[in-house]
Amino acid sequence: MRSRFPARPPRPARPLRALAAASLFLLLGLLARPSAAQDPAAVFLTWTADPTTSVTVDWHLLPGRVGETVEVRGPGVDGWRAFRGTPVRFPHSERTVRRAQVTGLVPDATYELRFADGGTVYRYRTLPVDGARPIRFATGGDTQYEAETFGRMNRAAAAYDLDFVVFGGDLSYANGDPRRVARKEIWFETLTHTLVGEGNRLLPVVTAIGNHEVWEQRRLEEDEDPAAFMAKWGVTERQATYFAHLFAFPRGRTYDVLDVGKYLSLVFLDTGHMADVEGAQTAWLASVLAERRGVTHVIPVYHVPAYPSVRSFEGSTSRQVRERWVPLFETHGVRVAFENHDHVYKRTFPLRGGKVDSTGIVYVGDGAWGVGPREIGRDQGGTPAWYLERSASTNHAIIVTLDGPHSHVRVIDHLGTVIDEHSTRPAAAASAVAQPVGR
Repeated sequence: MRSRFPARPPRPARPLRALAAASLFLLLGLLARPSAAQDPAAVFLTWTADPTTSVTVDWHLLPGRVGETVEVRGPGVDGWRAFRGTPVRFPHSERTVRRAQVTGLVPDATYELRFADGGTVYRYRTLPVDGARPIRFATGGDTQYEAETFGRMNRAAAAYDLDFVVFGGDLSYANGDPRRVARKEIWFETLTHTLVGEGNRLLPVVTAIGNHEVWEQRRLEEDEDPAAFMAKWGVTERQATYFAHLFAFPRGRTYDVLDVGKYLSLVFLDTGHMADVEGAQTAWLASVLAERRGVTHVIPVYHVPAYPSVRSFEGSTSRQVRERWVPLFETHGVRVAFENHDHVYKRTFPLRGGKVDSTGIVYVGDGAWGVGPREIGRDQGGTPAWYLERSASTNHAIIVTLDGPHSHVRVIDHLGTVIDEHSTRPAAAASAVAQPVGR
């Protein structure tokens, strides 16, 4: 009988410095290959339509490079079929981006992609239809404060034969700043070379927005004139400079839902960065959750946590999320939510109505994929918050396996060491248990 949950990859035996050197050697080796001169600077896969039969492909071209199509071959596709990309603006960069929607694919099948005859051949795997097999994704946030840590965490996560990756905001720390465009360029390049499965298989990425995706006037230095700066760079007082152009998902706004058949809906929310928590977004969330009552796994993903592990419990955004969104999560059968922003690892007790309750929701995060971890917040008595069941000040990736009604979380650090595991009750089993188990 097959195991429901992923086997543990072997722990790397090499020390961290050796791993970093090996990573650099691998990257240089990739760039030195004859085909590398014909490859895009970066390739980014995501979804804007059905993940079982399609994929959205972005490729980034250096100045002077021309490449208008991506070629695909595999099940149901005769030979190499070309898909023409439409131009996408890369703000403040000399690079150009092309985006193609690849459709008509077979569920749970592997395809080859290339951008030039003789260029590198990449691979992509569609998701299965309902219940065909377990699916596995990694999630986390606050990803690239420095490229080395980001790449190391990417490789550790990719060792788990992932289907895709979910990032919960604060991607490159470019801050939407025109002067920090290189951080965004490096983010996509690092992703291309390190978030890769066996056989050069690229992993689709879907993202939520974080505060460091947004340019705001307050980011200016004291001696900088706001009007002159905005006129020079063509920015407004508040805008998601890169996020709005370089990520096909979310589609046309900063909150959205991605559906995979009737077994998974990922609900991406904006915790006040470009859209207010209350008002239109909360109304949209209520509608989206009500429409997905029959979906097996409904999983919210957002940046600022309702149950922070470092910052104050009474922070205004955290309080708004608890007041506006958490009751909707509880009403509509959400069992796990992924939070970020605080730069540590945390898993709460199951919570309902602001109390520990075995029928409640587990909140997992808190966004330390590639940033320097912080210290866990503590009260005056030196105790972490009452709602934290597990916490650790470390970089981490959260590996999630969905198998029928079951879900399992395994958390690894940058060396691949398992630091936490947790299984969530199927919805029917959780609703049958009504008594509280703690405070």
